[in-house]
Amino acid sequence: MSKIYALIIIVLVTIASIYFIVTNSDKSNNSVEQKKDVSTKQKVVVEETKFEGEEGEKISLVEGKIEIQAEPLDDGLARYYNVNLSNGDIIYFFVVKDSKGIYRAAANACQVCFGSKKGFRQEGDNMICNTCGNAYPLEKIATEKGGCNPGPINPDLKVENGKITITETELKEVSGFFN
Repeated sequence: MSKIYALIIIVLVTIASIYFIVTNSDKSNNSVEQKKDVSTKQKVVVEETKFEGEEGEKISLVEGKIEIQAEPLDDGLARYYNVNLSNGDIIYFFVVKDSKGIYRAAANACQVCFGSKKGFRQEGDNMICNTCGNAYPLEKIATEKGGCNPGPINPDLKVENGKITITETELKEVSGFFN
């Protein structure tokens, strides 16, 4: 009789062990599936994150530089542009002529709020961050790095033959705001 009880206990322990293994295996598979699902969702969010600010006119690099007509900037209004660099990065930026007649170029993003990808808008003699509302005077565009001000490209652009030239090297300085 004790052999029968021992056999029953062995069978029950075996069944319990199999049940435990199968149950944990399903949980582990579900966990893996959930992790895959979460990483897929995260990836989609990253892929969907797009620049939401003023993208402006698409312009192209020619021999490592871009050229912009200066005359349209004489009204003191910022003009927005975007360009693909030779490494594939896209840079969103603006060019503006301040009240002193100085042409300036800056990223349409700042060090503090660049992650929101909303850029700046112009209100009078200020550029306003579309994320936090910080106002930045046109006369200071591209003169300071850091903080919530447009990332500097060039604070004193020169006009030659009616055109402003910005080099790819200058544009690369702000590429980190858009990667």
